[in-house]
Amino acid sequence: MATPQWLAVVTHSLRTIRLNKLRLSHTLLLGLLLFTSIGLSPINQAFADNRLIILVRHAEKADAPAGDPSLSDDGHARALALVSALQRTQISQLIATQYQRTQQTLLPMSTDRHLPITVVAAEKPLAAHIQQIVEQVHAVKGNSLIAGHSNTVPLIIKALGGPEIPTIAEDDYSQLFLLSIHDGQPASLISTRYGHE
Repeated sequence: MATPQWLAVVTHSLRTIRLNKLRLSHTLLLGLLLFTSIGLSPINQAFADNRLIILVRHAEKADAPAGDPSLSDDGHARALALVSALQRTQISQLIATQYQRTQQTLLPMSTDRHLPITVVAAEKPLAAHIQQIVEQVHAVKGNSLIAGHSNTVPLIIKALGGPEIPTIAEDDYSQLFLLSIHDGQPASLISTRYGHE
């Protein structure tokens, strides 16, 4: 008995579709192997440790009390300006010291983003404090905003793999440092300013 022509056409079409699917599967597999071999795997990129660490010195402080002053009026204005300066930047954590001037610098951001402020006490020796900050940065995925002090911000940048920066002047409160950390690559630093100078 002869096969009807319509059945022969359908059988041929099904064989062609199976063959094309097989070729497509091989092509996709080859492409994935190629991307993986040159380090461009979408899986690797999705889990790469890329983050932005934003560092500021605390905003302007009041003259008294000497040990733990709060922010001055100018300092409160600068803390609000920090929210505006970083409005398009995703932030996962806020880090301050036990001193109220650092916490108050981050308070408007904390309120705006509904993020708690993680307190890392500034203790002696200073190297131990810097190490605790670095550990806290790496403990949370995503971007971190750190309010530090004129003597700690340069050390934190260096400890996170950034370049050495000049000492922050005692009357300089407007510097904003953006430290980009890319998995397996050197960190890069951008220094800018925010708020009224």
